[in-house]
Amino acid sequence: MTEAGFSRRRFLTTTAALTGTALLTGAGGSAFATGGRERAGGIDLDGLGKAMSGRLLRPGDTGYELAARPWNLALSARRPAAIALVDDRDDVIECVRRAGGRGAPLAARSGGHNYAGFSTPDSGVVVDVTALDKISVRDDGTAVVGSGARLMEVYTALAARGRALPGGTCASVGIAGLTLGGGIGPLTRAYGLTCDRLKAATVVLADGSVHKVDSHRDADLFWALRGGGGGHAGIVTEFTFSTVPAPSPVIFNLEFPAEHTAKVLASWSAWQAAAPKGLTSTCSVEARKQPTASIEGAWIGTDAALDTQLASLIAEVGVAPTERTTTRKSYLDAMLHYAGCDEAKTCHLNTKPGGTVERESFHAASRMVPHTLKAADADRVVEILSGHSDMVLLFDGVGGEVDSVGARDTAYPHRGANASMQIYGWSETDQGEVLTQAQQALTRVIGTGSYVNYINPMQTDWATSYWGANKTRLRRIVSAYDPGKVFDFPQSVLRG
Repeated sequence: MTEAGFSRRRFLTTTAALTGTALLTGAGGSAFATGGRERAGGIDLDGLGKAMSGRLLRPGDTGYELAARPWNLALSARRPAAIALVDDRDDVIECVRRAGGRGAPLAARSGGHNYAGFSTPDSGVVVDVTALDKISVRDDGTAVVGSGARLMEVYTALAARGRALPGGTCASVGIAGLTLGGGIGPLTRAYGLTCDRLKAATVVLADGSVHKVDSHRDADLFWALRGGGGGHAGIVTEFTFSTVPAPSPVIFNLEFPAEHTAKVLASWSAWQAAAPKGLTSTCSVEARKQPTASIEGAWIGTDAALDTQLASLIAEVGVAPTERTTTRKSYLDAMLHYAGCDEAKTCHLNTKPGGTVERESFHAASRMVPHTLKAADADRVVEILSGHSDMVLLFDGVGGEVDSVGARDTAYPHRGANASMQIYGWSETDQGEVLTQAQQALTRVIGTGSYVNYINPMQTDWATSYWGANKTRLRRIVSAYDPGKVFDFPQSVLRG
């Protein structure tokens, strides 16, 4: 999964051995030929290319095909009219002023992991901020991070200074999309969401103006940036985070017999909810004829205290695990473990020299779990999964430090939840319909909330599901900063 406690890539590799999401998007528009080159709506692409320090890629240019490829290979091929590889904030300003509000989609892209591919729209202009990747860690522990930085780059720079930031597990995810949607991961319960560590941001707004926002300047926009989701009101070019001393967590894994899957899920749900803040774990339930369950997590504390915690879980399940491992790691090694990488220098996309991270093909959806799952709930979950294959449910424990922030204090509305649940599928025949049907069936057991960073283009209740009681305020703020809907996209809060 993109963010919390589980590596999709490692899971799929293991499964194969056993069995043989973006910053923001634009409104609809069309491109048409002009003198052999494409022109997007009313945008002068030739003029934009000349005004930029970076490169403006257009169909036929060297590098265009690779740059237009979505991270998620299950998505259809995309054909943007242009992809702006910006060099600096001035390039971002030129893109917004010259391309915004002219009848074609305008989409910012960091890591490009938006599950629906909204960060690479057809016939639009993509503002690719990958080059804005500078990371500076100050002596007081504050980290200033460019919006194009990838997670493993952030973790490596922080670890070198003995600092840490709670974040996701996928090495090539961009810091921007992760932060703007919330940021769930293996250190969430100990240190909160990634957006809870955000102290300030620099944003290029719809009119091309630059605003440095925090809790005192443009406080309403700052509120929206913390959990409202990528794609709204402007393009962030830089983040300032508070960090924590780098921990050395114990990574643990438990595998249980398949006939006890429902009991494992119910026991885990109650156990994780009652656990100390230093324990964050994921219960993975894989769809098979007889679904299976495993638990992986990170513990910040002593080995003896973890043994006590695990013993209580095993006692509640009532059966010994078939496999149990515990390994203490440095902060950086723990993040590499979750990313499925051996070393930081190769933990990037294989389109770059030495990179080992590959793009993936998948469909996904989510629900937030507002309460502890009872035995009957877990039985129903297993019953629903028994009718599927090529699918896994990833229950990620939240709570802990996340709940030290009020549900109305940031745009992220799911404070007090027991877990987030991602439904992740990799079937070559399902185009998302079957997975969405599973999401709907699970709704009756789990609830209606969803996590905006696990965006599902087929979901019909998405607006209330993503933002809950915060939807009205978020819509009002986004409308005030972007009255012309320059940054519009299919699941913008302005459409919800």
